[in-house]
Amino acid sequence: MCTGISITSKEGNVFFGRTMDLAMGMFGEDSDSAIPTVILTLPKNHLLDSQLSPWQSKYTTMGMGVKDTTILYDGINDQGLSGDTQVLMETTRDSKENIQSRGLIPLLGEEFVTYILSQYASVQEIKANYKKFSLVDTPFMMGDVPMQFPLHYTFIDPTGEQIVLEPTDNGAFVLYDGIGVVTNSPEYSYHTTNIRNYISLSNYDPTKQKQINEKYTMQPIEMGTGYGMFGLPGDYTSPSRFVRAFLLSNALDSFEGKDGINQLYSVFRAVIIPRGLEHASATSDMTDYSRYWVGYDLTNQTMYVQTGEGIAFTAKKIDLSLSEINYENVNTTNSVTTVL
Repeated sequence: MCTGISITSKEGNVFFGRTMDLAMGMFGEDSDSAIPTVILTLPKNHLLDSQLSPWQSKYTTMGMGVKDTTILYDGINDQGLSGDTQVLMETTRDSKENIQSRGLIPLLGEEFVTYILSQYASVQEIKANYKKFSLVDTPFMMGDVPMQFPLHYTFIDPTGEQIVLEPTDNGAFVLYDGIGVVTNSPEYSYHTTNIRNYISLSNYDPTKQKQINEKYTMQPIEMGTGYGMFGLPGDYTSPSRFVRAFLLSNALDSFEGKDGINQLYSVFRAVIIPRGLEHASATSDMTDYSRYWVGYDLTNQTMYVQTGEGIAFTAKKIDLSLSEINYENVNTTNSVTTVL
């Protein structure tokens, strides 16, 4: 489970973030199943290794990824293009031979975000090229362990244009124009239809009484305080998180760019999943929760990360001076400023 949200400031600055909700360790927790996760920076004009076919990067790219690989879960490049991966159970793949016979280029699903961010500068460029690719059924090997997740992808650039790419056509992609929010299964078309069921929700408190009939007049409780968004779904299913993220992010007061990350994080607090709320079964000790939250300032090409292991934040700006791949650990502590 994951949630992605984008918002835009008064000046037009775009901010994009996501939760990584996963039933696997990422920062040393649940070590039996941990995937070592770091801030990964890939320099431009660098040959990026791949278990399929290496490629030359055009842009410096930074994001959350797997240590000692080129895999990015999410990221941003030096043009301000940002994107992420999220689970989609309807994902399809095809064999390398079939993909090539269809005249398409095979790519590993786990490397797709890295490939796109290192090759393209805008959503318009992706739109012009996405039909060239298809996901191959070859798993990514983490040592001796095959790793393959069913994924779809979202990308957004500093213009605010956003797309969702879903590999549901034998590994080839179906494109949707994004509406500022993305979660997991079902396919994106379901979510953009389902959101219409909540058309009557409002962010205004009802302060007036309502005449039901000649015998009964309904009074708002506590003068209506707290009724803004009354009826908003509160569970952690993908459709409910989609509705909650969409309506809350679109109800924000207007804000300045300097407050963008704070505003973005304030919306995400409604979809960040605490540890322990999601177990596959009564006998499963592993819990699916928000392993990290990350927010990207597309204008300033800066990322902000908070893990589920501590309240500290780690911030990093793209380093254009790098000539080699760089891996940096995220602060997982409860470090705070203490005022005496």
